[in-house]
Amino acid sequence: MASICPSPAMSHSLFYYLLLFFLCYYISSCSKPVYGEEEARDGFHSTPVSALLPKNKCSVPAGERSRGLRITPKYGPCSGSGYTQPPSSHEILGRDEHRAGFINSRFNQYTPQNWMDHGRTQPKLFGEDGNFLVDVGFGTPPQQFKLILDTGSSITWIQCKPCVSCLQAARFDPSESSTYSNGSCISTVGQHGYEIGYGDNSTSNGIFGCDVLSLEPSDVFQKFQFGCGIKNQGDFGSGVDGMMGLGRGELSTVSQTAPKFNKVFSYCLPKEDSIGSLLFGEKATSLSSSLNFTKLVSRPDSEFYFVNLLGISVGNRRLNIPSSVFAKSGTIIDSGTVITRLPQPVYSKLKAAFKKAMKKYPRSNQRPEKGDILDTCYDLSRTKQVLLPEIVLHFGEGTDVRLTDKRIIWGNNTSHLCLAFAGNSFGGDSNLNIIGNRQQVSMTVLYDIQGGRIGFGGDGCS
Repeated sequence: MASICPSPAMSHSLFYYLLLFFLCYYISSCSKPVYGEEEARDGFHSTPVSALLPKNKCSVPAGERSRGLRITPKYGPCSGSGYTQPPSSHEILGRDEHRAGFINSRFNQYTPQNWMDHGRTQPKLFGEDGNFLVDVGFGTPPQQFKLILDTGSSITWIQCKPCVSCLQAARFDPSESSTYSNGSCISTVGQHGYEIGYGDNSTSNGIFGCDVLSLEPSDVFQKFQFGCGIKNQGDFGSGVDGMMGLGRGELSTVSQTAPKFNKVFSYCLPKEDSIGSLLFGEKATSLSSSLNFTKLVSRPDSEFYFVNLLGISVGNRRLNIPSSVFAKSGTIIDSGTVITRLPQPVYSKLKAAFKKAMKKYPRSNQRPEKGDILDTCYDLSRTKQVLLPEIVLHFGEGTDVRLTDKRIIWGNNTSHLCLAFAGNSFGGDSNLNIIGNRQQVSMTVLYDIQGGRIGFGGDGCS
């Protein structure tokens, strides 16, 4: 019987093909996927349709403590505001559109008035609605307040007595605090009052005050400067007493607590049936080993946290979008925006890829309301299990954030479940990419400002 022996050239070719195969395998296995690290088979996850809907029962036992400051959803069964019934999706997303427009107005030609007239008719709602609350104390003895957690602003403010015009919420009484003083306690900040305007013309203004800030029994800060609001107008949301500013500005909680916490904090934003946590300093740093980090992009003139978003994949297929498109406008991580916003050219390609991946499922026939921002919706009322494409956000330094289930779907009715991304509708393709809190739910996000990095990881708030 004749034998066939490979020639030396064939042996060399076979060797190089095998080497290339193992190199590709090694590189893919060494990438840094985070968040939902059980990678989807072929880029898809099989998910019960019922798991995509809001829950009506709190899964956290009464009195259970969280590590650090307890974060509660504003609405839902674990509500920290006392309001379990949320507004309609249309109302929530209307408020969200105001916030996204206001953020973008800082970076392009649109002024707040211009974008309010930009062809949309929205109810007069508060543009900084915020979905997550923390409890903190001011004064001696501490007076407790529920504040919206906001990485997009720097001033922490509460309502104060005596009020000229106040909302139905708790009010700080300076006369009941033995450590309170009027004015600024930061030498580089003037003694004048403050005024904050939001996207729908809601405002808070008043004077600066200085007093003790109590985050936890072991974390008490003397001479913390905050806004003492005496004139507040608009709809700041029921059960909300003010704002905790976690932005990059000089007056933010992050900056004022820097001597102890070194400008490091992390949060895990909970689902509606759970609670999360806000950690500062060493408690946050202790999570670093389980996270993957990308660089913070320096924007000295901005309160926002910028990162390098390089690309997006849908169902294991990377969209054909040059990284320069993302860099043109910039990308921020924001705790107050709900739905992730992308410039229209980027969103169009994401939507097309999602539709292709979901082509076997019927589209929703529910007529959109005027001003609806979610335009890719499905009727899954006759489906028990849905095969959802995984969406991956590719950041710098090889950090991939994988999104599935509720992180990519929005809705409270199986007949109308929508892709939880939207295109920016202001100023063409020059708008910011805004990574909203829907995409951050149940994920640990760590901000290390002095280290110039932000980390992602984990799946679930514990």
